[in-house]
Amino acid sequence: MYLARVVRDRQLTYILRESVPDGDRFTSRDICNLGAHPGKWIDYPGGNAWYVCPELADRVARTATDFNADHLEDLFWPFIRPGIRRATEAFRDRDGTFVRLTKKEKNALAMATHAFDKRRAHFLKFGNMDQGPLAAMPPALFRQFKNKSRDEIEHRFLAQEMCLDPKELKSYVYTVFNLQRFFEGFLAKKMPHVLDQDKVETHFVQELCTLNLSLFQLKDRLHEHMIRYVIMFFDHTYEDTMLLEDMERDFWFRRQYAPPPPKPSVSRSRARKLFSIAKGELKQMSKRTLTRRFRKLARKHHPDKGGDHDRFVEINEAYQALLEKLRPGA
Repeated sequence: MYLARVVRDRQLTYILRESVPDGDRFTSRDICNLGAHPGKWIDYPGGNAWYVCPELADRVARTATDFNADHLEDLFWPFIRPGIRRATEAFRDRDGTFVRLTKKEKNALAMATHAFDKRRAHFLKFGNMDQGPLAAMPPALFRQFKNKSRDEIEHRFLAQEMCLDPKELKSYVYTVFNLQRFFEGFLAKKMPHVLDQDKVETHFVQELCTLNLSLFQLKDRLHEHMIRYVIMFFDHTYEDTMLLEDMERDFWFRRQYAPPPPKPSVSRSRARKLFSIAKGELKQMSKRTLTRRFRKLARKHHPDKGGDHDRFVEINEAYQALLEKLRPGA
């Protein structure tokens, strides 16, 4: 079962529907009309308790092909009173067992899922315009489409798309309609706003009509589920991007700025004492001689040889401090 949001006579109406087999595919059928306010079907017996009106639950149980009382409550969850929703949210977890898909099931699911659905699911999960090849997408993303009618799939996407920020909508449409494939270069996947927008719009309209025919078998008009993408695309702007500016700033930052090397935490006097080196001796010492002494001390105090860990760390830091005082070219 699922809730369909339908506009009739300019009035938003909620209809409880279910997907049912129809030959080799699934179609949808209405169970009951909930009207404009599904919350009116929720009873509050007192305290933080709530439940779906028994008359409605009985009606759905008699009508639905596969009735599940917990699932019915889940559908009404967004419509219960906000205070009660906050108070009872922690108790909503349903007992269930995750069933891992077999390789055969994954392949079948990937084959049965439309490319448009794959791209939408990927963007809504990861928010990435550069989606890579469809074959590399994890099949678990498509589990939600199994044994679902086209109408149920579209209403699931409708609910998920409502969570997108308005500034993401045009980039979302550009990605899920795979408009980047009509353009070459790095920017097609990262900065669609720098492309020729007349060409982008032309390709969008072409893909829109193709999908309208492929998914809904309509030629003379756009299906209501396709109309929302027209609104997303033409009524919004691309998400702001500072990609080129960020790349330029990062390049010059690396060129002009090198972080100073960390200062050793061991003083040079302490370092000379650890290495048994007189102050004047260090000025005449070669790097090779200093390194030989360091290796001898390191072997002696290495923790794997029974040495003290803190002393071993101190010797390493002392070595770095002494290296800085060696004469150039030593």
